[in-house]
Amino acid sequence: MKKLISFFKFILLISICSPYIAYALENDCVVLVYHRFSDEGPKSTSTSPDVFKKHLTYLKDNDFSVLPLKTVINKLQSKERLPLNCVSLTADDGFLSIYKEAFPLLTQFQFPMSVFVSTNAIDKNYESMMTWSQLREMAPLVDVFNHTVNHPHLVNVSQDKLENEIHFAQERISEELEVVDRYFAYPYGEFDSETYSFLESNKYIAFGQQSGVVSQNSDFLNIPRFSMSGPYAEMESFILKVNTVAMPLLSIKPKSMIISESNTPVLDLFFLRPLTKHERNNFACFVSGQNKAKLEWSGLQSVRISAQDSLGVGRSRFNCTMPYQEKGRYYWFSKLWLRL
Repeated sequence: MKKLISFFKFILLISICSPYIAYALENDCVVLVYHRFSDEGPKSTSTSPDVFKKHLTYLKDNDFSVLPLKTVINKLQSKERLPLNCVSLTADDGFLSIYKEAFPLLTQFQFPMSVFVSTNAIDKNYESMMTWSQLREMAPLVDVFNHTVNHPHLVNVSQDKLENEIHFAQERISEELEVVDRYFAYPYGEFDSETYSFLESNKYIAFGQQSGVVSQNSDFLNIPRFSMSGPYAEMESFILKVNTVAMPLLSIKPKSMIISESNTPVLDLFFLRPLTKHERNNFACFVSGQNKAKLEWSGLQSVRISAQDSLGVGRSRFNCTMPYQEKGRYYWFSKLWLRL
């Protein structure tokens, strides 16, 4: 009996300490972001309704747990365990195609979605946007959250404009739909330190547009979401993304996306645990419009990442991956940069 107890203690110790025990460290969820559901809209922001149906069919047939965004965030913040194969669906802007094309499919599959709306377009009854009545009709399957009043770039704006864009949108959503949760999606995925600090001081949860997987170690003021528009919506890309795992990161520096002094910014990553040599050797980062980034390792737990050449004006990304222990699956992390 003593030998048996000792054996089980040994197994327990191994399961706690080894990075190779499946799901020992991972507690995460893939969040997807859509915009329009159309075969005719701009390719960069549109997903074919037929393709969206294929997405939902894949999730159902492969036993994914499609959870409301609030459930995902609440569980992660309270350190509760999420189910394996967790996915959450979101859509930005509030286009009418969400109601006409996506909602019937969500109803058919009984999958929840969160929609981030810009309120001025709804208040002005733009033909391409949903109405408050349609948003109410989609409850409780569809939650509605804040995407500003006018969908501006929230970089280098005045404090008054920043407050009005966020607070007034929150008030309108609360008045029309009785929403109390302070969930916010950055227009274009962009923010500066003033916007970030404002949301932090007003106790918002905020969502970006950089790819990656949310975990309990994520920055809850810049939660990653995989784009599912245009070529990113193709099934090969979709299957790869929904099977990714959060990169095991303890800290990311800098938090800011604004490139202030150099057009070749440096990113420092510190991992939750020492990587294996196999993981380190297969860790790779790619730069938008360039090839692989330069990597400078400090042991097995930290790496400095920089671009080979200057980044262009506008948004750029460092996309980093590392093989997971299951074949065909990857750890994933993306850093969005903005050169003004």
